[in-house]
Amino acid sequence: MTRPKLLLGIILLATGITAQAQDSAPTTPWWKAPGSLAADDAKWRAEYDKQKENSDAFAASLAQSIKTGKGMSYLDQGGVSPSWYKAPMVVEPFPGSYSHELYGLAYNVFLKTGQLKEAYRLAYTAVLQVPESVVWRQRLIQVGTWLGQREMVLQQWQWMANHGQPGARAAAVKLAAALSRPDIVIQLLSPLARAGQLSDADWKTLIYAYGQLSEPDKAIADINQSLQRTGPNRFLLEQEAYLSYQRGEIAQSLAALQGVEKHFQATPDIAIQEARLLSMQGNYTEAFAAMDRVRSKASLNNVPFWHLLAVLAWEIHDHNAAFDAEKKLYLLDAASQYDLQRLIMLTGPTNPEAALAVARRGWEKYQLAYFYFESLTYAGQAHAWKTLGRLLRAVPARDPQKLRSYATYWLAMGQWANAVENYPAAERAYAEALRLNPEDEIAKNNLLWMLVDSGNVQALRALLVGDALQPSDSLRDVTQNALERLGHDASALFLARQRQQQSLKPTSLQLLNEASLWESAGNSGIAWSLRQKAIADSLSSLQNHRQERAPNE
Repeated sequence: MTRPKLLLGIILLATGITAQAQDSAPTTPWWKAPGSLAADDAKWRAEYDKQKENSDAFAASLAQSIKTGKGMSYLDQGGVSPSWYKAPMVVEPFPGSYSHELYGLAYNVFLKTGQLKEAYRLAYTAVLQVPESVVWRQRLIQVGTWLGQREMVLQQWQWMANHGQPGARAAAVKLAAALSRPDIVIQLLSPLARAGQLSDADWKTLIYAYGQLSEPDKAIADINQSLQRTGPNRFLLEQEAYLSYQRGEIAQSLAALQGVEKHFQATPDIAIQEARLLSMQGNYTEAFAAMDRVRSKASLNNVPFWHLLAVLAWEIHDHNAAFDAEKKLYLLDAASQYDLQRLIMLTGPTNPEAALAVARRGWEKYQLAYFYFESLTYAGQAHAWKTLGRLLRAVPARDPQKLRSYATYWLAMGQWANAVENYPAAERAYAEALRLNPEDEIAKNNLLWMLVDSGNVQALRALLVGDALQPSDSLRDVTQNALERLGHDASALFLARQRQQQSLKPTSLQLLNEASLWESAGNSGIAWSLRQKAIADSLSSLQNHRQERAPNE
């Protein structure tokens, strides 16, 4: 029997066997099919869980195999592959030489009769015998895809891509990426990358493949080669900056970002990356300058930009820029506790009302003792007595944060009580503050002023027992006023003269105070002379002020 007749006989025999098998196969209703949800839900779920467990173990072994280049220990040790994984088929080629007509006829018959494995074997044999045939490689791709032989399919796409078949490279890259074959992705895309012929999407695929193999240096080499051929490219410069940063090469990453800024329009996102790299080098002034150049382009809701700008501005003591950035974050309700702390320090000296509002926001949001005590401080400075009273009463009886154990709490309590003229409560509060911190001169100062204002001579006399003629600088004014209230004019005059001697030129107010003390001590002549000098100084100051304004008018 000749070879063509033998091959045709094999085809007809295969067709008959398939038809007989199809006729004899029993029909099973779908609702009774094994593993269906309706028939056996518990069994289906158990099988699903087992498949998932197998899939997870398989994926882990596959990843390790790709990383190490060794075999898949999971399968070698008897592991079960997931349902989507098809092991490579062991194929024995058909005997004899290739015949275009008979192979084509046999392939069609195998497809029509559902004999996919035989069709696969035939296409495989044809590719071995006529490797330059694109048609048979396409047929092998077709039937190999149906049978799950994705490695074989990838080989065919790769061959076709290397031989310039349209669309083959894209298909090969897609399948290689799906099969976690970064080596093949690199083989297919790296030559085009170096020639400057890749799209941004393909560049991403290539860079990811290099990352899978832990070879970012080779990705950078491809990028540099492409840049040399095509000139500056924003996308590639940004990728080079990222890859260099991942490798710890800060200077190279910074150079790439500065290349973006040099050749293309700078953006807030690029400025953020550049500023962070400069900050790592300790160049805070340059980092702030990079941010400041694009400040007008940053949208109001670009929270990362304003966060970094605020920190850098604070670092280089540009308080105007820091205040502008922190204010935006505050209005966006995106300020961190550190942003609020900086904003309090920036606004407190000139606007205690604003500092109070920020401190209260911090207390409500973070419940930190720092913000509570700042709220007390600025409520007192802003004379917001109702707010101060509410803050003091807001501390629960249990006081879980132990706020009452700080002298600051009692200082604020004394300040509030003094403002509402509850002097006994103020005395108790200041006394408690001094008990907690005996060296607290602010508490001493406030207590003495409160006693002077309330006229509590008895308590003043008790506090000033000892050497009251050598108070600290912070207590000199209040001690002088307390001595006057007690009628110790000579002692008060002594303190006033000390201050006058220490200052190069006493002010008019100091002269008038001293004149009052001299008069109380019975020296009206000296008092009159001091008042005349104060009047003369005031007139001279007023005349100088008018002369300074005259040229401007």
